[in-house]
Amino acid sequence: MRNKNIIAAIVLIAFGVFYGFLTANLPDRSLPNTPSPAFFPWIITAVILVLSVWLLVRGMRQPKVESEPIDVAKLKLAAAAMVFFLLYLAVMPILGFVLATLPFFAAMMVLYGEKRPIWIGSGAIGVTAVLYIVFRHGFGVFLPQGLLRGIIT
Repeated sequence: MRNKNIIAAIVLIAFGVFYGFLTANLPDRSLPNTPSPAFFPWIITAVILVLSVWLLVRGMRQPKVESEPIDVAKLKLAAAAMVFFLLYLAVMPILGFVLATLPFFAAMMVLYGEKRPIWIGSGAIGVTAVLYIVFRHGFGVFLPQGLLRGIIT
């Protein structure tokens, strides 16, 4: 696990530096009392770098042990989650944020073991509503409306 953490940390640090480089040249917004377009990317960059350095330090401090066998079930779970995420990204421009996020969160809850339909439905609706309210009305971010264009604002 030690080597995996060190390698993952190095890759994530490189990604964080690259992502920070890409966000460095974003234009400034001239509206008063509003965050610039680079505000959230810089927060993401800082979080990625801090957590990656933390992972690197923890990996260096872990004792070296023999490698564990690969758990095929966990690998399949991660692959299925990635497929769901890529589908989510593909259909969001067409369906819109709300209609794409509802089935995505429901599918992720089922994938990770939730079996109670009421929890799945209420969880998907709750997470979608909270994310929509926070980003659209809290941060002022325009989310894809898709099929609900003109119905929701």
